[in-house]
Amino acid sequence: MLNLIKSIVSVILSLVAFFVCVFSPPTFVCPYNLSTSEETPIKITTGDFYVSPDGSNNNDGSFSSPFATIERARDAVRELDKTGRSGITVSIMAGEYRVSSIEFTSRDRATQACPVTYCAYGNGEVIINGGVTLKSEDFEPVSGKMKSRLSKDARKNVVELDLGKYSLTCADWGKIYAIGSFNTADKYDGDTTGPIYCELFFNDERMALARYPNSGEFLKTGKIIREGDAREKTGVSGATPGWDELRNPLGDIFTADWKTACRMSKYETLEDVWLFGYWKYTWADSSTPIKSFDAKKRAIETEYVSICGIKKDAPYYIFNAFEELDEPGEWYLDRGTGILYMYPAEDLEGSCTQLSLSTDNIIKVTNAHYLNFRNLTVKGTRSNAIEIMGNNNTVDSCVIKNVSGNALIMNGYKNKAVNNEIMHTGRGGIILEGGDRDTLTPGGCIADNNLIHDWSEVYLTYQSAVNLLGAGNVCSHNEIFNSPHQAITYTGNNHMIEYNVIHDVVRLSDDAGAIYAGRNWSMYGNIIRYNCIYNLGSKEHHPQGIYMDDALSGQTIFGNILINIPDNAIEIGGGRDIIIKNNIIINAGRPFYYDERARDGALKGGWFGHCTDLWSHLNTFPWQGDIWKAAYPNLSKIHLNTDNSESIWFAPNPANGFISGNIILDKDKELGRVEDSVFTFSTIEGNAIYYRRKKGIFVNPEKGDYNIKEGSEVYEIIPDFENLPFEQMGRY
Repeated sequence: MLNLIKSIVSVILSLVAFFVCVFSPPTFVCPYNLSTSEETPIKITTGDFYVSPDGSNNNDGSFSSPFATIERARDAVRELDKTGRSGITVSIMAGEYRVSSIEFTSRDRATQACPVTYCAYGNGEVIINGGVTLKSEDFEPVSGKMKSRLSKDARKNVVELDLGKYSLTCADWGKIYAIGSFNTADKYDGDTTGPIYCELFFNDERMALARYPNSGEFLKTGKIIREGDAREKTGVSGATPGWDELRNPLGDIFTADWKTACRMSKYETLEDVWLFGYWKYTWADSSTPIKSFDAKKRAIETEYVSICGIKKDAPYYIFNAFEELDEPGEWYLDRGTGILYMYPAEDLEGSCTQLSLSTDNIIKVTNAHYLNFRNLTVKGTRSNAIEIMGNNNTVDSCVIKNVSGNALIMNGYKNKAVNNEIMHTGRGGIILEGGDRDTLTPGGCIADNNLIHDWSEVYLTYQSAVNLLGAGNVCSHNEIFNSPHQAITYTGNNHMIEYNVIHDVVRLSDDAGAIYAGRNWSMYGNIIRYNCIYNLGSKEHHPQGIYMDDALSGQTIFGNILINIPDNAIEIGGGRDIIIKNNIIINAGRPFYYDERARDGALKGGWFGHCTDLWSHLNTFPWQGDIWKAAYPNLSKIHLNTDNSESIWFAPNPANGFISGNIILDKDKELGRVEDSVFTFSTIEGNAIYYRRKKGIFVNPEKGDYNIKEGSEVYEIIPDFENLPFEQMGRY
C-alpha cells in the first residue's frame, strides 16, 4: 500500500511539474547589465574663486582665503573683467551650504568663449540644502498627552523634537495643501492652494506622513452615498455643463469599511486629516481634507470633489492622522505647537534627519547662458530643485534628491542634463523644453546618461523621469526605474528617444505606458528607437510599454526590445502615419493593440467623438505651410470631410501605418488586437510571430543575449532584420 501511495504521489508531482512548465510563463532575462551608482573621484579643479563652509564673505575668494557662500562667489564673477579669458571656475569645497535660493540673472551671462562653471573641489560632497538638518541628540521620547494617543508599540519608539530649537515658526513649515495631479483645491475659496508641505527625510529616504493603511497599501471605498459636483459625472457624456465656472463644488460621500470606521472613531480630531486616492481612475490621483465623518453610518464626506467622479472600490488612504503614527518611517508635525514626532526607521545615533523648508528653486537661472553646474548635491526644497531659463547651460554629474517638486527644468536652446543621479522627488525628474515648433527649429537640448529612480513619490501620476517639449530635443542613454507611473513623455515634434533602459515603472496604474504621448495630430516626426523596456506594472496593475494614445500620429517606433509587459507592448490609439518596425516583443499581455477610436468617434458617435477637436489644435500650427509640408507631406493632405470618410486622407482613419519586420514571442502566438479598419487603411505584414517558448531564435536569451542566431528562420520572414545595438543601451 505504501508503495502504491508513493507511486500515486509521484505521478501527481510529475503532472504538476508538467503543467507548471507548459502554462507558467518562462523567465526572460534583461539584455542590459544594470548599472550601479558608484562614487567617482572628482578631479581637483583649479578655480578662479573658492568657496568653503569655513570661509568668510569678507575674504578675497582665493584658495587660502575662500568665500563662505556661493552667492558671494557669484557676485565676484559678475565684477570680474572677462576680457581675454577662456573660462571662469568657482571651486566649492566639501560641506553643506544652507540656502533658500541661489539666483542667477542676465547679469551672470557667460559666453561661448568664456563659460562660467560652479563645481565641487576635490573629493567630498558639496551639499546645497534648502532644508535644515535636525540633530539626533535633540530628539526625546514622546511624552505627555500626545503619547497616550499612540499605540503601545509606537509609544516605545516615537520620538519628538521642538522645532523652536531651530528658530523655526509656522511660516517656515507652512500648512498642508492638496497634492495629486488631479486635485480640485483651486475650485474652492479661501487659502486652499500653495506649496507642498514640508517633508522629513531620514537617511535620505522620504518619510510618510502618519497614514492608514501603512505605506504601499490602500483602502477601498465602499458604497457611494453621494457623488459630488464632479466635472465628469456618472451618466453624463463629456464635462458637466458649467463646471469650469463652478465655485466650491459639493464634495463626495462614501462609506468606509468597518475596521477603518472603528479606527477613525478613535481619532481625537479630524482637523487637518486628509484622504489621498485614485477615486475613479488609476491615472488620476488627488487628495482632500475630511469634511465630516458619521461613525454610525461609516460615512466619510470629502471637502474637495474628485474631478473625475468617484466609484465603489476605488483605492485610497488616510494621512496626517496622529493616531496612525505606528510604523517605522512615519512622522507627524503638530502645526500649532511646532512639535515634530517621528518613528525612526533605524537607530537615531549616526543617522541623518532633514526637514525640507525652502519654497523656491535651490538654483534658479533666468535669462543667463553658458553656465555649468558640476558635481553638486542639491536637495531640501518644497519646490523644484534647479530651474534654468537660458541657452547653452549644463547640469553635469550632480545628485538631485529629496525635493518635493521636479529635479531639473531647463528651458532654452542647447541645454544639457548629463551624467546626473536623480532620486526621491515628489514630482518628476528632468523637463527639457526648447525649439520652435512653427519653424521646426530644433532645440538641441539633451538629457543623456542620467540615472533616474524613485521619483513621483508625492504626486503619483503624470510625473515623468524625462519630459521633452518643443521641437528637436533628445532623451538618450538614461536608466530609469521605480515609479508609480510613466517614465518618458513628450510633446512636440522631431524629438529623439533612444538607447534608454526602463524597468519597474507604472507600478500603480493601468491605462498608462512607460513611454507615453497622446491626443494630438500635430506632433509628427518623433522617433522612439533602441530602448529596452521590461518588467512593468505590478500584481494588481497592468500597463502598456509604448503608448501612443488618442489618435497621436506621425510617430516612428524602431528597434526597441520590450519584455514582460503586462498589457499591450505597443498600443496605438487610432492614430495614423505610425511606423512600427524591427522591434522585439517578448511575453506581453498583447504584443500590439491598434484600434479605430478616432474613426469610430467621428462616424459612429463613439466615446472619442471629440477627436475632431484635435483639428482645432492642429490649426494653431502652420501645418499647411511650406516648412511643415516638406517635413510631413502626409499630414498636409488630411481632411475632415465625412462624405469622403473611406479615403486614407480622412483624418480620423488609422491610415498610412506600417507594422512590419517585428519579432514577437507570445503566449498565444498572436499579433494582438488590431481593428479591421487598420488592415484596410494601413500595412500589417512580415512580422515573425512565435509561441513564447520558441527556441533557436536568439543567441542566448537565458543570459540576456537577444541577437538573432545566424541562419535563424526569422530571416526567412524578415530578411532585412537588424540586430539591436544592445551594448549601447543604457548608461555608459
